[in-house]
Amino acid sequence: MSVKCLQSVVSVGLIALLAACASTPPQHSASPVDHRSQNTSPTNTIAPSPMTCEPDIDLATESVLRKLALANEWHTAKQYQSAFEAYESALAEHSSLLSDAYALWGIIALRLDRENPAYSREAAQTAIYVLDQRVQQALTGEASNEARLLWFSAELMITSDVSKDQVMAENVQLNKELAQREEAIQRLRELTLGK
Repeated sequence: MSVKCLQSVVSVGLIALLAACASTPPQHSASPVDHRSQNTSPTNTIAPSPMTCEPDIDLATESVLRKLALANEWHTAKQYQSAFEAYESALAEHSSLLSDAYALWGIIALRLDRENPAYSREAAQTAIYVLDQRVQQALTGEASNEARLLWFSAELMITSDVSKDQVMAENVQLNKELAQREEAIQRLRELTLGK
């Protein structure tokens, strides 16, 4: 799986998470009151109606969401160490199952990025084990299905990384065979032209 594909998936996930946290605008009354044209006292003014869907986002959750967004940006910019530290910082806050799942998913994507000097399939497998444990602990709940989906996509990343190694090994073998054939053809030409 390419780095750009992984980054796209992380971006889509973060956008979906942020969209789920967005609130709807307040509803206005059917007949708005123009306070400029009427002489009303301050006690007669109409107070705005409360928002119908107020999200329950505290400062800690907002902080984690910012860290996840920054980590994704840094991964895209190939600032691997900064991205890793931001994912770890978001994970350390234990804000929610879903934020932990996204942070672990980001760490897995970072560890499987072949351009990352800290590439490590073993570290990615450790992170996916931790992600699986967190999902198992929260089998029910709002975010458990989304976290399980992130776990499945992480499994696919690891499977793709293993497949890439197999393709590279086969490519090396095919290049060796091609070089041997070219060498054999060259010898035949020399023998044919030498006579």
